[in-house]
Amino acid sequence: MKKARSSPIKVALYGMDPRSYKTMELYLKGPCKGIAVVVNETEAEIDIIDADFATAGEILETRRQKTPDRPIVLLALHPLKVEKTYFLQKPVNAEQLVTILKSVKSDITGIKKAHIARETQVSASQAQTSKPTPAINVSPDSGNIPSVEQTEPKTTKKRAMFEDNEGGDAAFLGMLSGIDFSDPDQLLSARFDPRLYLLSYVLSAYKVACHENRALQLNSIWKPLMIFPDTHQIWLDADDKQLRAFAGVEQNKAFASNISLVPLDADTFRGSKASGKFQDIDVFIWKLTIWTSKGRFPISLEPDHPVYLKHWPNFTRLLLTPDALRISALLLQSARTPLEIIKLLDIKPQYVFALISACHSLGLLGKSERKIDEIIVPEPPKHSKKQSLLSKILHKLRAD
Repeated sequence: MKKARSSPIKVALYGMDPRSYKTMELYLKGPCKGIAVVVNETEAEIDIIDADFATAGEILETRRQKTPDRPIVLLALHPLKVEKTYFLQKPVNAEQLVTILKSVKSDITGIKKAHIARETQVSASQAQTSKPTPAINVSPDSGNIPSVEQTEPKTTKKRAMFEDNEGGDAAFLGMLSGIDFSDPDQLLSARFDPRLYLLSYVLSAYKVACHENRALQLNSIWKPLMIFPDTHQIWLDADDKQLRAFAGVEQNKAFASNISLVPLDADTFRGSKASGKFQDIDVFIWKLTIWTSKGRFPISLEPDHPVYLKHWPNFTRLLLTPDALRISALLLQSARTPLEIIKLLDIKPQYVFALISACHSLGLLGKSERKIDEIIVPEPPKHSKKQSLLSKILHKLRAD
């Protein structure tokens, strides 16, 4: 006999804009396979609140006053410990959402059964004695609604950390190790401040040169660097090995005090200098950022905030870092958090951070402002059965 399908869990959503609200509705129906249906606050069995919403605190208190016995699930980017609530870290995926809803539903069923059993027990006692029996109130504090730590299965916490590199990768991606990405404090050691390196001065000088539409010379305690906005080039009398060594050196106040920008006669300079020292500015900034980053991410970005690529980087000219094509393809498909990319592609964090840093310096990276990108995880990319022309060519080349 075929088992009857259980009715969907009734949930109410709070702290979400119209787009996020509608997307969550569809997410519960689609990827979550109809585990729950969104209803109004009077019909709901569970309240789901986006804890990162501006007035989330007020919403939480209102729900507790109106429906004190109804379970509340909080969604947030960072871990929360709020009494008598369940917590789910954003962006959530279908499996996590289904698990927490089933767990809460099970607790609700347990509470109801406990109520019935106690009411039956009270009725039986009242029938045997004339003494009044005090009413029994069941609340989450009585232990019938477990905390988040109790409801979720205990799993061994895996430490996501940098692994030591060997060979060429270590030369330009660094050798950071022992970073626990679930620890916000340790995440700070995976950051770098571009303002403390040559990179920041190069980016600022290039902006000034473009704004004024004239060639400029950037002077420092190191070698002078010439910027030509009209041809989108720079000139530097240093090879990549020298640049890589200086790029990763954190500069002190003495370096900043020796920085200057002076106008340059472009035609005269071009006629007197070797053409082999000219480089495309995008190519230069790209590799300078990677060697400055050393597998870290800039302080202006958050590892748990979704980002995306505005367009495909020109990898035919740029320094190609490990897994750059896979990371780029994922970020072109939809907004993802850097930590999510690491987990999804199962690759070393420094590969993700180095590429994201380089894309950020060239203005190719966008920060997602859509609230829904923070709430739910995009569906994994689906592989098309039909091979693209590029895929066929790459497959043929590998075969050869």
